[in-house]
Amino acid sequence: MRKLFLLLTIASTLAFAAVQAPAASTRGPAAHAACTRAVIVGNRRCIAAGQYCIHTRRANRDYHRYGYHCGRLDRSGRYHLIHYSY
Repeated sequence: MRKLFLLLTIASTLAFAAVQAPAASTRGPAAHAACTRAVIVGNRRCIAAGQYCIHTRRANRDYHRYGYHCGRLDRSGRYHLIHYSY
């Protein structure tokens, strides 16, 4: 009886882990669906409108390649990305 209980416990634990694994792996890419993968000043980043950005000529050239501009200044003095159409 103990062996049967132990076997059922292990089987249910493995089944629960198998069901949970795909859900965790699909959550990652869905969270990044709104951003664009880009290389800004030699660094790989995921950029999206409204994010903080680097306000330099070199960085803006890179942002422009992906349809963004670093130019909106907020009250605290930080710049944000703006998406624009060509």
